[in-house]
Amino acid sequence: MGTILSYLRRYWPFALAAPLLMMLEVFMDLTLPAIMARIIDDGIAARNMELVLALGLQMLAVTVVAFIGGGGCSVMAAYASTGLGADLRRDLFEKTIRLSHKNLDSLETGNLITRLTNDVSQLEDVSRMMLRIMIRAPLQIVGSLVMALLISPSLSLSFLVLIPALLFSLVIIFKKAYPLFYKVQSRLDHLNNRLRENLAGKRLVKAFVREEYEEEKFTGANQELMRTMMKASRAIAFMHPVMQFIMNAGIIIVLWFGARYIDLKVLKVGQLIAFLNYLRQLLFSLMMFSNLLMRFSRAQASSERVQEILTSNPDIMDPANAVSPGRPLTGALRFEIVTFSYSHHADSVLKDLSFNIAPEKTFAVIGATGSGKSSLANLIPRFYECSSGGVFLDNIDIKDLPLDVLRKHIAIAPQQTTLFSGTVRENILYHYEGERVHDPDLDLLMKACAKAADIAGFIETLPAGYESDLNQRGVNLSGGQKQRIAIARALAKKPAVLILDDATSAVDTTTERRILTSLSRLGELTDHDSAPTIIIIAQRISSVMNADTILVLDDGMISGMGTHQELMDKNAIYRDIYQSQIDTGAGPLPAQGGRR
Repeated sequence: MGTILSYLRRYWPFALAAPLLMMLEVFMDLTLPAIMARIIDDGIAARNMELVLALGLQMLAVTVVAFIGGGGCSVMAAYASTGLGADLRRDLFEKTIRLSHKNLDSLETGNLITRLTNDVSQLEDVSRMMLRIMIRAPLQIVGSLVMALLISPSLSLSFLVLIPALLFSLVIIFKKAYPLFYKVQSRLDHLNNRLRENLAGKRLVKAFVREEYEEEKFTGANQELMRTMMKASRAIAFMHPVMQFIMNAGIIIVLWFGARYIDLKVLKVGQLIAFLNYLRQLLFSLMMFSNLLMRFSRAQASSERVQEILTSNPDIMDPANAVSPGRPLTGALRFEIVTFSYSHHADSVLKDLSFNIAPEKTFAVIGATGSGKSSLANLIPRFYECSSGGVFLDNIDIKDLPLDVLRKHIAIAPQQTTLFSGTVRENILYHYEGERVHDPDLDLLMKACAKAADIAGFIETLPAGYESDLNQRGVNLSGGQKQRIAIARALAKKPAVLILDDATSAVDTTTERRILTSLSRLGELTDHDSAPTIIIIAQRISSVMNADTILVLDDGMISGMGTHQELMDKNAIYRDIYQSQIDTGAGPLPAQGGRR
């Protein structure tokens, strides 16, 4: 409820107009039975057709006014609730993309998608209902009760039995339904995760001929959702029959006693009909209110899930007293006794790392799978926070730099490449905002970066060249082509630090040699003011052999550090890696001279 009200305030003219128009409709609805009673008792019974005509025209006018009020309320409520949904989705998206990696690790993608779509839709729908029924139902209940009391106080005693019976039924049903609706949303999360995994890994599923296995897993998640939905449906299945039973029982009671009062001349036929209409309006309003409560029970579950995102704070935020470098950063890095683990209870992935990376040099990190190479790279742009120790960029602790300043100077080409829907140009110049992407002045930079990443030749063969559209996630490209576009994208940022996290794993060694050779001439190719510090994270020995410095990681600790030849002479782990791969024919790469 708090979430809905906080967002409706932004659309207060519509949110205020909707209840006022609904009040007009309710007032007109309460007037109709009284007019009808006069038509029957004073017009038809007295055979006064002029009065019948006049009151009939009055009823018609009241109905038109009620139609205007009800229609206007629906329009205003739609404007307010639609705006609420749009703003809520926008805020959730903005919050999500600003959460840290650690936050996102705890939230599955399917879970987030459900919260931004289904949960928001629940809140949007219930806000629309609230602006109509939350005002209509109480007003109509009170108004009908007052009008019924004015007609016959004795018949109104029936309300003392009917209303408590309805309320008691609602409370019982509500208590059973709410926890089930919360489970429904969780089951929907699970189903979305199954669907997302299969769509993302459809080629792998087909390659392993596991369609039936994945169908069984999806069917299981689907059945779980169905069973939970059925439980929730059963919990509310008796709501309408119970309401109808109580309402019909009330009508029978009123008719029974009303007929006696008519015989005793204390009640007229028109008054009895009007009383029945007010009884029907009162009980029908209670039924509408019960429907709203059921929707609230489901929306409450959605609201809690949405609030979990809105109230969550990123683990990594800008420092309170940020330091401004005051000059372009050179890319000099220093790790001081850095230890890192992904959670307080997990073992350390990196342990007491201390080393320096000189600016404008190539620094490589190699080691077995799980040795902590990518974790080390993720600490530099503060995707994760060090458990202890510190990382320094140009002798400034990265914790003291504003995140946008820090990350502006760092570019990453990851192994798992992400390309966005759009053109090749838009993907390579992703760093540049808005219309600047299409600035002709950036053409030279874009083409130079594509050439350095050894992808220019392929792009030029495309029908529209750099303006060619990429399908979702670049599925119309090979893995190597996507990686090279990602490298070009990183180069186009003109970073002080360039991190290649196994970014050439999907290309052949010949292409890799051309890319790494081009990096040695990066300032010349892309008109950089200075060459970036390049950090290569790799498993292939051919990727690191010609780096200025190579760091060997073993189980999160430094096993050795030096040039290729120094490590071959002194480090057994590096020598084993070299000997295990050298027979594949991957010889040394050309020397990357010229990096200063």
